[in-house]
Amino acid sequence: MFEEPEWAEAAPVAAGLGPVISRPPPAASSQNKVPLEDESVDVAVFCLSLMGTNIRDFLEEANRVLKPGGLLKVAEVSSRFEDVRTFLRAVTKLGFKIVSKDLTNSHFFLFDFQKTGPPLVGAKAQLSGLQLQPCLYKRR
Repeated sequence: MFEEPEWAEAAPVAAGLGPVISRPPPAASSQNKVPLEDESVDVAVFCLSLMGTNIRDFLEEANRVLKPGGLLKVAEVSSRFEDVRTFLRAVTKLGFKIVSKDLTNSHFFLFDFQKTGPPLVGAKAQLSGLQLQPCLYKRR
């Protein structure tokens, strides 16, 4: 769901994989927009990638590119969730329904959502459940 950084296109190509297709870098104002058509994707995955303060922007972008009924998969560090129910409620307000959740792992929570339609709330509506905590790392 993220644009490749500029350095990714300048990186050397691995032997036998062919050249990297070059495209113009995105405008600074659209860093959270992916170059995909509306409703063109079956599955969107966020694996340890909801680290920014603009989680809502990324989930709304996932909604934009997902086909109706498309699947949104989220895997995040469990310590980041103060209240899982509040998070789930906030995501459903962005046009998704929870299909499955796995909270059994002590380090990671896994969620599957299905796109039900456009976001149900306006851009100005506060969704406190999307303000996740910083990661907690423990020494082993």
